[in-house]
Amino acid sequence: MKQTFLLLYALSFSFSLFAQAGCTDPQANNYDSNAIENDGSCTYNNTVLIPQFRTTLDDKLEEISGMMTYNQRVFGLADSGNPTSIYEFDTITGAIIQTKKLQGTENVDWECMTTDDDYVYVGDTGNNKHGNRKDLVIYRFPIGDLDMAGDIPNNHIKRLFYHFEDQTDFAPLSKNKTRFDCESIITLGDSIYLFTKDWQKFITRTYSIHKSPGLHTAILHDSLAVAGLVTDATTSGDSIVVLLGSSLFGDSFLEILYDFQGKDVFSGNKRQITVKHSALGQPESLTLDANFSGFIGTEAFSLGTIAKQQAIVSYSIKEYLQFTTVPILQLVLETPKLQLFPNPISSTGTLSFGIPKALSQRPFQLMWLNAKGQTLDSRQMVAPKTGVFMQYKIPKTSTQGQNYLIIQAGSDKYIGIIQVEN
Repeated sequence: MKQTFLLLYALSFSFSLFAQAGCTDPQANNYDSNAIENDGSCTYNNTVLIPQFRTTLDDKLEEISGMMTYNQRVFGLADSGNPTSIYEFDTITGAIIQTKKLQGTENVDWECMTTDDDYVYVGDTGNNKHGNRKDLVIYRFPIGDLDMAGDIPNNHIKRLFYHFEDQTDFAPLSKNKTRFDCESIITLGDSIYLFTKDWQKFITRTYSIHKSPGLHTAILHDSLAVAGLVTDATTSGDSIVVLLGSSLFGDSFLEILYDFQGKDVFSGNKRQITVKHSALGQPESLTLDANFSGFIGTEAFSLGTIAKQQAIVSYSIKEYLQFTTVPILQLVLETPKLQLFPNPISSTGTLSFGIPKALSQRPFQLMWLNAKGQTLDSRQMVAPKTGVFMQYKIPKTSTQGQNYLIIQAGSDKYIGIIQVEN
């Protein structure tokens, strides 16, 4: 107990001594090597990402407005006027694998979906026709239903109705003129976060509601100037948020949010990446996995002589996230400990760790961090049974001194502290 107290005291002292705020990303123009806490001030040169074409999609997903992943499977949905169904599809051929209808629901304008450990959330959140909807709703059903044959029964589906706290005028507007359209939701902790598609100022605002069924007021948190329209959002763990959108300049973009404080997703790094690809028509949906890669879904699009089919392209943002930071002291205080050995370890060594019972036979994310909390490695793995040890060769970029290994599946997170020597 005394040793633990001394360790926490030393960590607290070192962080208070050196924890100055600034830009913590060496890729930024204004990197501050002395900064420990990211204050959101990082600036970057324009960066272009060119994703790889994967496949066209079945015509049922001609208007693929939302996507999500579950157990390495990908599901999509289509927006207003389409069936009240979600579709699992093959990411190699684009063919539909299964169709699951949400019984007893209505597709006024389905635009997005997301998950947590227990549920799938389908967002009937589109509001661009007149901007005056009073029936905005998110449908929730158990995530295990995706493993069952057949449709999602009505008695499994709960409804989260909501309205925006700052919308007081519900007079109908012309199409695509409202501030209160939304095509993007994510889950963080006990809340659902919504990102608006602002047709007036071309910013995005973030609101939150509690995950529980019922009537909700969506609480406004902050806004971000994106110079475009946000069409989807996704996460990797609870520390990386990525927004997808269409720029006013004609290209698509990814807005990468990380190093933020708590659930204030606009408080940390905000890096916009321009996305260019000849197959990109109207980008509307997004996935991201623990390896920081995923798919962008694009709706069928035609303008004059230009016509593009619905498709998915694959992308990776791992190179932009190699210096993301994690608040180490908070993790040490709040996260169950993971035993690592040998400890200390040489800079070329391979360590071993046991699998906690909560992670047994589950896919999990592994992250290796240096003393500043910067991410040096991130990958997705599948845990064996409890009692079996896994091995991990530490990154060549590991620095001498204290380093950290984090393993996480959903909300179950464990951290190990290890000393690296020559």
